[in-house]
Amino acid sequence: MRRAATLLIVTLALAACDQRSNVDARLADADAQERSRQEKAAKDMVAQTEDQVRVKMLEQRIAALEAQVAAMQGDRKLLDAQLVEQRLNQIEAGRVGADNPAPTPTPTPSAIGSKDRGPSPAQKPVQPPPARKPLVLDLR
Repeated sequence: MRRAATLLIVTLALAACDQRSNVDARLADADAQERSRQEKAAKDMVAQTEDQVRVKMLEQRIAALEAQVAAMQGDRKLLDAQLVEQRLNQIEAGRVGADNPAPTPTPTPSAIGSKDRGPSPAQKPVQPPPARKPLVLDLR
């Protein structure tokens, strides 16, 4: 009987330890869930703050552009000059971007046989035109 009582006590002690570990696991899970909820809330607050900063920056940029437009509308000559200058810069940028080397002519069978004679005058390398000086507008 003593043996049975000892086994019963040992079994109950092991069961109590197992229940404590289950409680500890549940507490750890609850802590992890609380931490993840807090992290999510913090990320949402950071995103909201970033959005507010972006909106304020855009509002400032809009106010500056509106002031610039108002100043240009008051002086029509200045507005026209700036528009012409912008368009000229776009055209020149398009030319610079479109300047591809001239296509090389494909050799004909008679030209292939005459390679020993040197380059013909028609096959001289093509030099790109010199760059233009930027246009300066005088609004006196």
